[in-house]
Amino acid sequence: MKSNRRNGFTLLGFIFALIVTLFFVYIAMRLVPMYLEYHAVSQALNTIAAEPESSKLTPWRIRERIMRSLYVSYADNNVTKEHIRITKNKGVQVRVAYEVRKPMLGNIDIIGSFDKSVTLK
Repeated sequence: MKSNRRNGFTLLGFIFALIVTLFFVYIAMRLVPMYLEYHAVSQALNTIAAEPESSKLTPWRIRERIMRSLYVSYADNNVTKEHIRITKNKGVQVRVAYEVRKPMLGNIDIIGSFDKSVTLK
């Protein structure tokens, strides 16, 4: 005798899989821009650290170069000049520390805390 049993998704199973997939896509849509912005910050700091004689720049000029680099890469949404700290001890230390808060569902937020520092030589 042949069985009438079918293999595969039922409509309910398909809807459940679709909901789970869409939930993870939604979270990725919230997280990816935050990490792309952090990558741009990291790249801006590494670029200025690689420049010769960059430690002789004034703090104002260092901030302007970082902010200009972020503006060009469309990553200046969450980073402001106040997030850039410049200290002088054993070289010039440049640190960018900031936090990004994105709403996810209702009163639940995704919070990303980013911190990158380089030493200029």
